[in-house]
Amino acid sequence: MLIHIKVLNNPALAEIQLKVSPLDTIQELKSRLSAQLNIPINEQKIVLKGKPLHDGLIRDYQIVDGSKLHLIVSTQHSTIPSKPVNNAFTNELHTLASKWIQSPTEREAFVNAFQQEMKNAVDHLSLDDIEKLCSDRINQYV
Repeated sequence: MLIHIKVLNNPALAEIQLKVSPLDTIQELKSRLSAQLNIPINEQKIVLKGKPLHDGLIRDYQIVDGSKLHLIVSTQHSTIPSKPVNNAFTNELHTLASKWIQSPTEREAFVNAFQQEMKNAVDHLSLDDIEKLCSDRINQYV
């Protein structure tokens, strides 16, 4: 069967088609993508209907002929530059942290760790989660 894979964060690649078997594993799919697109397996995240696919058979995820999957490439390999953290947010974190942490070095370490935790939390949201957050936010203004 033929499936479509849209590469979300690499405009140069856009969308590709692959012939797969329902008995192929997700790991085999990633391996083929790695060979074809030169993207290491550990930097790939394959998503179907907002949910990440972990190793299992393609048929386990109800992937059929013509299905469209999304490939998210980690920022290590992505051509999209990462954005700097909002300075106002960082400044506010420093102000709040200064109430409890006196040492500037420890305060900076705390702020960096907090920002990394927030980034990791956001990076692990599914597309459905992100859509719901956006929808809820829009409804506040409508």
